[in-house]
Amino acid sequence: MSTRLACFVVPTIEICPNCKSEMIVAQVTPTFLADGFEDVIYRCKGCHSDVKRTFKLGLGAWELITGAAI
Repeated sequence: MSTRLACFVVPTIEICPNCKSEMIVAQVTPTFLADGFEDVIYRCKGCHSDVKRTFKLGLGAWELITGAAI
């Protein structure tokens, strides 16, 4: 899988909801059957848990649509 975005950059750092450590981008993929959406999986540097966020490109910037722990 790719870790590159097609046009613009989504936020590259998140805070882990479990241990409050820094999370980094682990994977970026286009959302299936939804143009202009990207799924971003963040991985915690501390506890190694993953969080998935869905972003949509809107007016030249990425907007958060959803977020969930996976």
